[in-house]
Amino acid sequence: MKKKYYILFAGICLYGSGCITKPAVLSRYLSTEKNIQFLVDKGKSHWEKRINPKDAERARLFLSTAYYQNPNNGEVSALYSRVCFFIGYYLEEDPAKSDSLFIEGMETSWDFIVSTEAYQEGYALTEGDSIVKMISGIENTPQEIIPILYWWVANYSRFLLTKPVMERIGKREIIETAVHRILALNPNFFYHGANRIFGGIYARLPGVELSHSKNNFEKSIAGSPNYLGTYVIRAQYFHTKSGNREKFVQDLQFVLQADPTLLPEVSPENLLEQEKARKLLAKESALFE
Repeated sequence: MKKKYYILFAGICLYGSGCITKPAVLSRYLSTEKNIQFLVDKGKSHWEKRINPKDAERARLFLSTAYYQNPNNGEVSALYSRVCFFIGYYLEEDPAKSDSLFIEGMETSWDFIVSTEAYQEGYALTEGDSIVKMISGIENTPQEIIPILYWWVANYSRFLLTKPVMERIGKREIIETAVHRILALNPNFFYHGANRIFGGIYARLPGVELSHSKNNFEKSIAGSPNYLGTYVIRAQYFHTKSGNREKFVQDLQFVLQADPTLLPEVSPENLLEQEKARKLLAKESALFE
């Protein structure tokens, strides 16, 4: 009889224990979710004040922590990758450190892209080597992944712009595939950024007609005339390569005289583009010797 009561008591204890464990697990899950959301909110808050380098770095810190706790969040992946680009391109003066930031941004967005069903499907259903499969995966990118694909290719192309010619040529097909995919699904994304990327790439690649660079810069400017970065990149790469000193000065003077707040959401970028324009104008004589 005692044995019977013991078994019954043990069963009640186990049942009660199970009832306690489930809310505890749920509580930890909710706590983790709440912590991640806190990190994301803090990252976004600092990102809004990114004109201050310390805030830009804090945005990177909070968003990177949130991302590594939940790498399946596409919005966080895209913003974290963008923050890396912003710091590497606008704030960091050491080329090696800039490259590290571009790589960080590339890896963050790429890890998300390759984890998607769309990429894996395109990769798996294609015969050929890993590069051919990779290209097919990129070509299968859906509309909702475009922001992440854009910041991947923005970081990657910026990283490659300063690399030896052969390295740039070797990666050309992959970059072109990503940019064409963006143009096919969302050509206006980030102020016609895909055309801007093509403009810079084609100005730097040997053996490519400069008209390809020119046409892409013109499309980007026609679509988003108040995004000042396009004029700066055109001056830096296209006008210097074509030897057009007058146009070089004209583009940079336009940037300096423009109102950087016409696009409030990227006014920090526009302000920093004006600083880049000043520095380029200071090098005018050396660039056109």
